Amino acid sequence: MEIRELSPSFKMSITISNQQSSMTLNSDIAFVNGDKLYVTPFEHNGVILNFNSNAVVISMIAYQEEKTPFLWKVVHITRENIDGVNYHVITSDVAGVKINRRENFRVFIGIDGKATILGKEVPFDVMVKDVSESGFAILVDVTSPVKINKNEAVMIDFYDSVVDERFTLSGRVVRAEVAERYVLYGCRLLKDNDLMRRYIANKQLANRVNSNKKKI
Repeated sequence: MEIRELSPSFKMSITISNQQSSMTLNSDIAFVNGDKLYVTPFEHNGVILNFNSNAVVISMIAYQEEKTPFLWKVVHITRENIDGVNYHVITSDVAGVKINRRENFRVFIGIDGKATILGKEVPFDVMVKDVSESGFAILVDVTSPVKINKNEAVMIDFYDSVVDERFTLSGRVVRAEVAERYVLYGCRLLKDNDLMRRYIANKQLANRVNSNKKKI
């Protein structure tokens, strides 16, 4: 996909990476002019960010609800003021490519969270092991009195400090596996979650960036 094919109906985010870390930022598409994508400026503490540094690599993901995201592995961002309105302008020397759904393997999370069995409404501690576009897996301490039956619906809540976002997901238990210290419950999402789709895509991209760094 070319940038000129995007429209304000798409949602988008960028991931900024250097040798030490990466950060994901979201924005809204204002309009497209030729091969330039104009978006609401990315800000931090009320200050519009500057992307002139050559020490970072910037990638972009754009998607529409319930559709496969497109990834631009490298984009360039400048600033422009039109009629007194500030924009960040995104361009790229390469076309965006689909992130194949079959590549959307489960992304490891490893974050503590809370869960409730729907209809019982008593929260208990879990670790969110991994997530995918179709489901998630949670770990419950084997000593916990909580036992979840197959086909029961579970709601989980967790916060990822890296992206500064909180997630609430609901799923139905499709499998349970007992390990030495934990019981693993695999759950299928009760409904599509657009925020989770973007989150997974960004996690995948960050994993790829980190993997490429290790090869250098």
